[in-house]
Amino acid sequence: MKLSSASIALVVAATGAPASVSAQAPYGELPLGLAADGAESAWAAFVEGAFPTWCIDEDETRLEEPETCEDGTKNGRYPPLYLTKWWGGEDPALGGYPTDVDTRYPFYYGSGFFGQACAGGNSHCSFDFDGGKNNCAKCGKIVTDDDDGPNGPGHVPPHIGLAALTRAYHESDIAIDSVKSWFDYSQNGCRVLPHVLLTMVRTYFPRDADGKSSYPPPFTTEGGPGDSSGGSHPYPLEYVNLVGESCMAEQTKFPSASCYETHSSVAGITDYPTYLKPGHGSPHYCSEGAMEADVNKDWCPYVFFGPKRGKYRHPHVAYAAVEVWLAHQALPEQCGETWDDNDGKDYPFTPSHSVAFPRMASVEGFEEDPKQPQLDDQGAFIWPGEEGTKRKAVPGVFVIDKYLTPTTIGVPIGSDASSINNATTSGDDSDNEIDSADIAASKQGEDGKTTEASAGLVASYASTAALVWIGASLVLI
Repeated sequence: MKLSSASIALVVAATGAPASVSAQAPYGELPLGLAADGAESAWAAFVEGAFPTWCIDEDETRLEEPETCEDGTKNGRYPPLYLTKWWGGEDPALGGYPTDVDTRYPFYYGSGFFGQACAGGNSHCSFDFDGGKNNCAKCGKIVTDDDDGPNGPGHVPPHIGLAALTRAYHESDIAIDSVKSWFDYSQNGCRVLPHVLLTMVRTYFPRDADGKSSYPPPFTTEGGPGDSSGGSHPYPLEYVNLVGESCMAEQTKFPSASCYETHSSVAGITDYPTYLKPGHGSPHYCSEGAMEADVNKDWCPYVFFGPKRGKYRHPHVAYAAVEVWLAHQALPEQCGETWDDNDGKDYPFTPSHSVAFPRMASVEGFEEDPKQPQLDDQGAFIWPGEEGTKRKAVPGVFVIDKYLTPTTIGVPIGSDASSINNATTSGDDSDNEIDSADIAASKQGEDGKTTEASAGLVASYASTAALVWIGASLVLI
């Protein structure tokens, strides 16, 4: 299928004929060096260009003074060794990168920061979901069966946005004016217009006859970025935790899957620290105990051993890097060369978009390794951690309908069984208390309707009480 350069919005071709691809895309190869240096080196340098990292010495100590590092790159403010999502959304000096919400990826559909488990992520847990007992990743993303409803296309993984945008860029009939039409600075700054990106997504990843969307994983050619040959390749900075038998199992579904033996070392599982659970199919590397406790894998570190230690970069960061580069080519007067020149000029934002982690702890005998979720005497994880639930008023667009829908996972907070369990296992958490200000805020506005501010406060309520609508009134029971 081909994209039409005659239209601002890209249009899906009526035929299924494969697109021919020109040798020279509008602004040259994306990323630069892809053909000559290979995907991994090219993408690493490309992301580095939009998110410059700081210099380190041979002991991995940060070097503040030099303007350029030994490899000739700028001494920036982002970590060259990225090991954990724990500090995402906070000051990069702590070791993290901007979140999907920070970069304003349009089809993330994050959950509001109401104090529930997985708040701010793409998994939507309800007000009565017990995040201290259950894996919040199981609450599910926003899924729709068409693109024109109130929740649009639903969650489209950022690696799919990256795949669609890079494939569209390399189409044979895309000209410079076409790429310029993907942006409207007055409406959307230095980011690709959402309706343009969605048309690209549906060109390469259409819904089936029943309206279902299928998105192959980023570590496959099916779900990876496009290139000037007209093909695609696995996103090389994923470094997925697939090895040995788990790799072979994945390759029965996606033969192109890039596993540890391919992306890191032929040594395979012998590289793994002995306490890790190998092969659970994400870019995270969790301990055996953490996996037995059914933790949210996002809490575990990224690849921190072997030759690719610290080299993981989020697909949404790579997508933002592509936006930065394309915007600077198309709108050089308005859009700079780095993310900090554009959307990131005030990053980290206040309040931050960081998410609530559980208690974390070093693994005995491996204290130099990144921390893993701490387990109690019963082998269970402990959520929230010392930082609390991170309930906060964050500007932006979030989906709240699943938050207000009672959970079907585990024992709900507020039930008799949960109250008994929590009385013996939970400490004081001021984030989960409701006070007179919350109750007052839930009252109706002067026009007889619940005010927007009231709705937000009501939605952020997450304790053992319950809120129900009776007629036009919100009642605490």
